[in-house]
Amino acid sequence: MNLFFVPVFQRFGALLDGLAVTVIVAVLAIFLSLIAGLGLALARRSAVTPVRWLAVAYIDVFRNTPFVVQLFFFYYGLPEIGIFIDALTTGVIALSLAAATSTAEVIRAGMDSVDRGVIEAAHAYGLSRWQQYRYVIMPIAFRFAIRPLGSVFVNLVLTTSVLSTITINDLMSNAENLASETFRPFETYLVVLVLYWLATFAVSAIVNLTSALWLRRSAQRVAVR
Repeated sequence: MNLFFVPVFQRFGALLDGLAVTVIVAVLAIFLSLIAGLGLALARRSAVTPVRWLAVAYIDVFRNTPFVVQLFFFYYGLPEIGIFIDALTTGVIALSLAAATSTAEVIRAGMDSVDRGVIEAAHAYGLSRWQQYRYVIMPIAFRFAIRPLGSVFVNLVLTTSVLSTITINDLMSNAENLASETFRPFETYLVVLVLYWLATFAVSAIVNLTSALWLRRSAQRVAVR
């Protein structure tokens, strides 16, 4: 087998354009899934039973159904009831809603890791429930959750490849077009593998840096006290 990358690199700009779309979608989905996941995690710990049940039901439905089915439901199903959303927005929403379930479980596990004595001490100091979450529980919980969240976000970046099925011109979609145009699928997808690896490596590096900064800040707070 003779490898011939010239046709691929001649159209490398198309892959970079697709990578840019992938990165934009992933960043938006990470941000939205983090917000939604935090809300779900708080709902899972709510003292109001219906709220807690709704959060559990949401997580069960989205974690136990294929993402591609969810994506097709939003893109092809919703127009049947008069709800029309463009492909890019649909992709961001579907990714955010799906990733929010894993994000919620990671954050909730972080909250559960907070020592009960710390919470009781915060209550003894007269902190309200909201203040306990804001100043005590959440800072400690995120210290435990940052690295597992990194795995969730890496998986989210990889899952963006499914968005090519709803006509989004992301990295995977442009790679498919390039492979068919150049008749060099091996070389094309080898380059695409490297690009996806670089994207996930960047996410992991950012998470590790954030984790290190968070731990350093926490240590400085303890030292000051």
